Amino acid sequence: MERICFVDIETGGLEFTRPVIQIAAVAIDANFRERESIELKIAFDFKQADPNSLPFSKFKPRVWKRDAIAPREAARRFAAFLRRHATFEMISASGRRYRIAQLAGHNAERFDGPFIHAWYRRQKVFCPARYMSLCTKQKALWLFEEDKSLTPPSDFKLGTLCQYFNVRLRKEDAHDALVDVRATVELYRAMCDHQRRQFAEAA
Repeated sequence: MERICFVDIETGGLEFTRPVIQIAAVAIDANFRERESIELKIAFDFKQADPNSLPFSKFKPRVWKRDAIAPREAARRFAAFLRRHATFEMISASGRRYRIAQLAGHNAERFDGPFIHAWYRRQKVFCPARYMSLCTKQKALWLFEEDKSLTPPSDFKLGTLCQYFNVRLRKEDAHDALVDVRATVELYRAMCDHQRRQFAEAA
């Protein structure tokens, strides 16, 4: 694929009505080269968040007060990032051709992707990204299902899979959106490399 935008979000709860408090993305090309990254801290109302779900180890009110931007401004900036890396062609109802970005992430198909689109609808900003996201968790599930030479991990969390494939992700750095998204890119690369080696050996 010409360009993929790996994304990770930190939220104020698991329900799609909760606020997005941090969003990060890395755009990579077909050779896994990082083309651009973005990280945004987003202002939010504590009353709208589930305090039990907030990543308190990373959430520092002083930093957020200094760096956080309004949700709608964050949505616009992130949309501009996505447009710069939009390669998936669409056709509007009127016949006009336009492009949107391909999102990817860990558990993105069930969580990050739908959460982002729900958040954009609340901001009344168009999200130039496909509704269908690529998912490294799903890729891992298929990989272990198809390659019986691999012993499945205890679970398919990002940290567990990173450890399995020797991708650096320190526990103390987890739940920072940009750290997690870069680890996801490296996990994707590691799984692709494994598949290439398997194909080469079978040829």
